[in-house]
Amino acid sequence: MKLLKTILLTILATSFSYSQDLIDLSNAFKADFNVDSVTLGVDSNVVNCSGAAIGYENGDYSAVYLTYHFTNQLDTDDSGEFTGLVWGQQGENFLRGTLQGVWRRNGQIFELMTLDNINDGNIIFAVGKLNMATRTLKFDAGVVN
Repeated sequence: MKLLKTILLTILATSFSYSQDLIDLSNAFKADFNVDSVTLGVDSNVVNCSGAAIGYENGDYSAVYLTYHFTNQLDTDDSGEFTGLVWGQQGENFLRGTLQGVWRRNGQIFELMTLDNINDGNIIFAVGKLNMATRTLKFDAGVVN
C-alpha cells in the first residue's frame, strides 16, 4: 500500500512539474451575448445569440453571432453536449468557427464549457454562463497554446 501511494505521488508531482498552461492568459477576452431566439425540439434545442467579443486578438469583434444546438445524447440529469457555429466581424475582417462542448445546469444557470475551432487558426477555450431568465450568455475565453 505504501508503494502504491509513493507511485501515485510521484506520478502526480511529475505531471505538475511538466505541465503547461493550455490557455494563454495574455490573450484572455470577454464575450457577452444576448439570447435572440430559442427553437425547442423533442431531442434537441437551438439557441441563437448575438453580441461582442471584446479583446480577441488584435481588437474587438462587435458583431458576433452564435448558434448552439443543445442535446443530451446520454440522457444524463441536468447535463449534455452541444455543437454550434460562430460568425463575427471586425471592420473588414470576418471570423468563422465551429463550437463544441458540454453543458450542465446549476440552478437557473446553464454552465457551458466549449472548445472552438476558428478559421484564423486559433482554438478557443471558453467557460460561460447561460441565463435564460435574463436572456444573457457571458463567456471568459482564451486562446489555447
